[in-house]
Amino acid sequence: MGNERKKINLTDIDEDSIVASFKEEPPADGQVQVARKGTPAAKGSGEKSEYLRLSIHESPVCARLGKTIYLRKEFHERIQKIVQTIGNNEMSIFSYVDNVLEQHFTTYQDEITEEYRKRSTELF
Repeated sequence: MGNERKKINLTDIDEDSIVASFKEEPPADGQVQVARKGTPAAKGSGEKSEYLRLSIHESPVCARLGKTIYLRKEFHERIQKIVQTIGNNEMSIFSYVDNVLEQHFTTYQDEITEEYRKRSTELF
């Protein structure tokens, strides 16, 4: 992996794949499946750990297509050390945060949806 960034043509974005990422359906292009909570990590078999597989890779989304957020200073410093050391400076802080949030939303999708529905009211 290098530090090159793939340019994304907005007309080439696969909307079905994006929608599938918010559901439990597998993405159409065969991207890495995110494990549900309770799934044991691959250890001792020479394979990457579940954490490395899910969190330490460049995000398919370009950072400039996202929104600016603020992090606690200590979280930013911790993430920066993770990206530099474990990620070998081959990924961005944006990618790490994006990967961690993707895993979070996949793991807690059902609970988030349930809580959202409890608090949501019908418009009409």
